[in-house]
Amino acid sequence: MSSLSRDVRFASGCILMVFATTHFLNHALGIFGVATMEAVQDWRYWFWHSWIGTVLLYGALVVHPVFALLRVAQRRTFRMPAREVIQIVLGVAIPIFLIDHIVGTRVQGSLFGQDESYHAVLRRLWPGLALSQSLLLLLVWTHGVIGLHFTFRARDAYARWRDPFLLVAILVPLLAIIGFSVAGREAQMMALPPELYTARQVDAFNLHVTWAKRGFFGLIGGFAGFVVLRELRARALGAIAVRFVGHGVRRVIPGPTLLEIFRRFGIPHAALCGGRARCATCRVLVLDGADDLPPPGPNEARLLRRISAGDHVRLACQIRPKRDLQVQILLAAKQRGAGPSGALDSDDRIGKKGLTVMVADLRAFTALSERQLPHELMSLLNRFYDEMSQAIAAHGGRIEAIYGDGLMAVFGLETTPARAGAAAIAAAGDMVRAVEALNREYANALPLPLRIGIGIHGGQTIVGAVENESMGRREITVGETVMIASQLEAATRRLLSDIVVSAETVSATGRSYRDTVPHKIAVKGRDKPMQVYGFGSTPAGEPKPDGESDSKATPQKAEGAPPVAKEKAPTTTDGSSSS
Repeated sequence: MSSLSRDVRFASGCILMVFATTHFLNHALGIFGVATMEAVQDWRYWFWHSWIGTVLLYGALVVHPVFALLRVAQRRTFRMPAREVIQIVLGVAIPIFLIDHIVGTRVQGSLFGQDESYHAVLRRLWPGLALSQSLLLLLVWTHGVIGLHFTFRARDAYARWRDPFLLVAILVPLLAIIGFSVAGREAQMMALPPELYTARQVDAFNLHVTWAKRGFFGLIGGFAGFVVLRELRARALGAIAVRFVGHGVRRVIPGPTLLEIFRRFGIPHAALCGGRARCATCRVLVLDGADDLPPPGPNEARLLRRISAGDHVRLACQIRPKRDLQVQILLAAKQRGAGPSGALDSDDRIGKKGLTVMVADLRAFTALSERQLPHELMSLLNRFYDEMSQAIAAHGGRIEAIYGDGLMAVFGLETTPARAGAAAIAAAGDMVRAVEALNREYANALPLPLRIGIGIHGGQTIVGAVENESMGRREITVGETVMIASQLEAATRRLLSDIVVSAETVSATGRSYRDTVPHKIAVKGRDKPMQVYGFGSTPAGEPKPDGESDSKATPQKAEGAPPVAKEKAPTTTDGSSSS
C-alpha cells in the first residue's frame, strides 16, 4: 500500500502541477493585456474543460490530498526536517483558499452560466481579493516545487537541470503575479456594466463553500482520530526493543518505520528523498530479526537491486518492526550537521559531473630528496607548487589534492567538457614550461633536473565533500576518471612523454595538436586497451576557438577529428607496433 500510495500521490500531484503551470503562465500574459490572456485561455480551456481534462483535474484534486493525508497518518512520529513540515502545512492551507476560488469560477459557471472569462473574473477579484489570490498562487506553487525538488534530487540527471528548474520556479510565480496585477487594473477600467447576482446564486455559492470546507476539515478530523486510536491500540500491545549498533537500545511501540525511530530519538542518519524509497541513503544492515520483517515492496526491491545490495540490507523508511530488531546504519551513521530530528541535511553539491581530471607527479623525487637538505627541499617544493597552482588556476582549474611530490586538479566545474579538456591540455603545457624555468633557475643547486609527468582524462566523476572533526571539510573528486588519469600519468615514464592525454579527451576538445604520438595502453578495469596520445612537444597554450588562427597549431579539423600525429604507427606500452 505504501508503494501504491506513493505512486498515486506523485501522479496526481504532477497533474495538478501541470494545470497550475499552464494557469499561472496564462496569468503572466496579463503583462500584454487582458485580450492576450483570453486568447490563450481559449486554448487552455480546450483541454481542461473537455471531459478528459475535467476527469484528470478533479480526480487529481480529490485523490492527491486524500493520499497525502494517508501518508501523514502513517507517520508514527512528527519529528521531521523543517522542509517536510512546511510542505505538510502548505498542503493543509491550500484548500482553505482554493475552495472559494473553484466554487466562484467553475461551479458557479456550470450551474448559472456565470461568466468565467478573464475580464469578468478579474473584476471580481481586483482589488479586494487580490492579496488572498496571490497568496493562494504562492502556496500552490511552493508546495508543488518542494515536492518535485525532493522527488528528483536523488537522481543523477537532476544535477544538470537544477539551475534551470530554480530559475523557472522563481520566474513563473513572479511573472504570474505581475500579469495578474496589470490585467486586474486594466479590467477595472473597462467600461462594462456591473455584475448582478441573484439571491439564488449567492445562496448556492455559500452553500457549496460551506459543505466543501466541512468535508475537508472532516477528512482531516477523521485522520486525526485514526491516528489517536492507532496510538492507543499500539500502546496496549506493549513495546519492542530495537538495538542500533553504536547508539544503544531503544524501546518503541510497534508501528513506526525504522527511519521514524531514528528521527524520534535523534539518531544521526541520512534520508535524501525524505523517506519515499527514491534513494538508498537510509539503508541499514539487519543483523538480527530480518526473518520477522515482511519482504521488500516493488519500489524497495527495485532500488536494492539497482545498488546491488547484499543480503539483509533494507531501507529504513520501508520497514516497520513488530518484533525485536538489531540494525547497523550503513551510511552517515556519524556525521556533523544533524538537525533536531537527527536527519543529516544532504549536500546538494554532491553528485555526478563531467570533468577533466589531471594527475601530475615529479619524477625521481625520491632520489632528489635523498640528495637535498630538508630546508632546501621544502623551499623547492613550495616554488614548484606555486608555479603549478598558478598554471592550473590561469586556465580555470582547481587543485583537488596534493600528495608529497604530486597533485590532482580538475577542470570543467563551470564550463563545458570541450573547453575543460582544452584548458587542461593548455595548463599542462604551462606546467611543463614552468618546470623547465625552475630547472634553469636551480641549475647550480639541483643534482639532477626536475621532470614532470602529467596524465589527463575526461569523463563522469563523483564530486562532493568529506568531513570529520580531525581534518575538517574537504572537497573531493572520485571515480573511474580519476583512476584512469592516474594511470595515464604513470604511463608517461613508459611512453617517454611528459604529457599523456586520452583520445576521448582530445576528441572532445574538437582541436588539433601538433607532434602527438598515438599509443594503446592497458587500463585496469577495462578489457580493451585504451587509445591515448603522448605529446612529443609542449602544447603551445590553449588552442584558439574554431575559426581563429594559431601560428603554433595546425589548421582546425572537424568536430571529433583525431589529432595530427607524427608519421608513426600506434604503439603499445611495451613499444611494439599496434595496428
